[in-house]
Amino acid sequence: MRALARAGLLLALLATVVGTGHRVSAQDRAVEVGFSRDVNRYRWSHDVRWRQTWGPWQLQATNQFLSNAFLLSNDRLDFRDEDRFDWQLTRALRPSTEVVFMGLSNWFSQGRAFSQDVRGGLRLRPLSTLQVQPTAGIAWDRRPGARRTDPTATPPLRTDVGPAAGLVAQFTPAPTDQYQAFFQGEALVRFITPRRGRALRLGGQAQGQFQDTQLRAQLNAASVRRDAYQSASFLNRGSAPTEALAEERIEATTSDTLQLAVELETPLYRAVRLQSRLNLDATNRFIRTFRAPASALFFNTDFRRRSFDSDVSLVLERPRLSVRTGLQLGANVERRELANSDDLPPAQAAQNSNLLEQADYDQGALAVHARFEVRPSARFTVRAEGLASLLRHDTPDTNPDDRDEAFQTLQVGLAWTLRPPLTLQLDAFGSSYHTVYLRAARSAENNVRRSVRIRPSLTWQPRPTTQFRFGTEVRATYTVDDFVLPGRRPSDQSAREMRYAVGWDQTLYPGVQLRTEGTYSDLRLARLLWDQFAEIPFDTLRTYSGWVRLQTTGRVNAEIGLRAFIRSDFDRAASVRYTPVDEAGTPVRDEEGLPVQQRISRPGRVWIAQLGPTARLEWPMPGGAAVLVDGWLVVQRIRQRLYGDLPELNAARIRRAARRGTRRVIPNLSLSLAWQF
Repeated sequence: MRALARAGLLLALLATVVGTGHRVSAQDRAVEVGFSRDVNRYRWSHDVRWRQTWGPWQLQATNQFLSNAFLLSNDRLDFRDEDRFDWQLTRALRPSTEVVFMGLSNWFSQGRAFSQDVRGGLRLRPLSTLQVQPTAGIAWDRRPGARRTDPTATPPLRTDVGPAAGLVAQFTPAPTDQYQAFFQGEALVRFITPRRGRALRLGGQAQGQFQDTQLRAQLNAASVRRDAYQSASFLNRGSAPTEALAEERIEATTSDTLQLAVELETPLYRAVRLQSRLNLDATNRFIRTFRAPASALFFNTDFRRRSFDSDVSLVLERPRLSVRTGLQLGANVERRELANSDDLPPAQAAQNSNLLEQADYDQGALAVHARFEVRPSARFTVRAEGLASLLRHDTPDTNPDDRDEAFQTLQVGLAWTLRPPLTLQLDAFGSSYHTVYLRAARSAENNVRRSVRIRPSLTWQPRPTTQFRFGTEVRATYTVDDFVLPGRRPSDQSAREMRYAVGWDQTLYPGVQLRTEGTYSDLRLARLLWDQFAEIPFDTLRTYSGWVRLQTTGRVNAEIGLRAFIRSDFDRAASVRYTPVDEAGTPVRDEEGLPVQQRISRPGRVWIAQLGPTARLEWPMPGGAAVLVDGWLVVQRIRQRLYGDLPELNAARIRRAARRGTRRVIPNLSLSLAWQF
């Protein structure tokens, strides 16, 4: 709310200063505020967009505020606020020249960071296809510095001020019959002594069409540098605190990225087309330490990542037939190294170089995919889609995560409309995922995971005002190790699930609809004996859910309903709190005379039941305003049934406390208000 008041005050000041003596000729303003509450989090937000014209002056301003308050275990609220305020003021001097003033501020309460840029300049259009906007001004940045001698103390705040300069350029060549292109560049540098900052971005896209062949290309390049007093590198976080401000370190992180994407589509023969895609990404990140004492140890690191992926497909399109098949190739390479190893003690350099090297990897992937859809008649459709891929993940000798992965999946679907009001659909899925670790240290983790799913469903609409839906799903997943080490117990597992879903929609009156839906799921987990294809169950998880809603549509969309959810599960360590009694049956009390609370844990079954009303409101009001309310009040009760032996003296009280369980009320509410005026 402090940010909202600050933004409103600044907007009012700008309107007062700039608008004096001028008449308002155009306006475009919008405000949206929101509030939500779910479980242990409160969230407030607002978004203000303001566009105003006073004679030759034009103002554009945007303010975005977000506040999260988390309810901690001791009933204390932990606030995390963020605010961003961006404004721009322009005035035309001549048809090809405008004077521009702009500002940008960011505030983060958790890190106590605040940054502000205020710049002014000109917007020039020397050509109809070229626009250049140079600006200059001042920037200041406040954020925590490094801790001194006490590592638990709050870091002091450092405020750095200095000049800032920016440049934005846009070039749009005149389109021709074959080509269209667009290029844009942006640069911002900040000299906030003793730190530096920069953001350089260059992007362009071009599209060409030669008869029936289309070629699209996009290129983006960026270089960003951020300086901080607190170490961002995990290698430098454990360094000793500095003694004086003059020795306060600055860690500079520079990230350079390059992205290239090319797409080609061309016809080959009649209805067959070739579609291809190529993506190249390159990232370099360098961390350097400045202003460090001569005796201090610090670690400068280099990170490089290269990625490549491509897809070449053949596509056949006919009125009742669609076929697509293709080949995918991909590769990723990551390298990390210590940049100043020659200046470090050999033991420190070797230790950290080995730590960085463990995260390096080379990865290559090859995949073949196909998709098929045929419609023999207007009422019958057959679909099939499959994928087979191989992935090789190579790591250095110090990292045993060297592995191969083979994945296959197949999906088949049938859709049949018997009559216009009745539709039957059957989907079947199958997949196999085989992981093989190539190093002996992890070879015992080699496994194959197979999964099968069958999902039939139907939709019946006997009347335009009535619709029934029914669906069921059978799923089975089997995970089998390639081998078992001598003396160890097999860890093969199976998971089988049966799920039902029903729904009924009924229009009671024009604009009034009753909607009901319910689901039931039975999931059984077990130890798997693959050779005998048998299992030993160890858990059963059952869930029930239902939702009844009454909806109205029209000028105001409203909804009220009742929602229920029940889950039953086995818990190896179900915990129950109870008040023990002595041999005389009297509750045990502490020294202050209060009943003593004890906790006992046993294997048992746990039931979680949730019930509560739901509501939703969408109310567009005159003048461009709108109200949106969405909420669910949950009354939750958790009950337990303990297995095994219980203390004889308190067994009855423990069972009674487990049956009574615990009760909790959880409000979930979302409120949003928007105005356009």
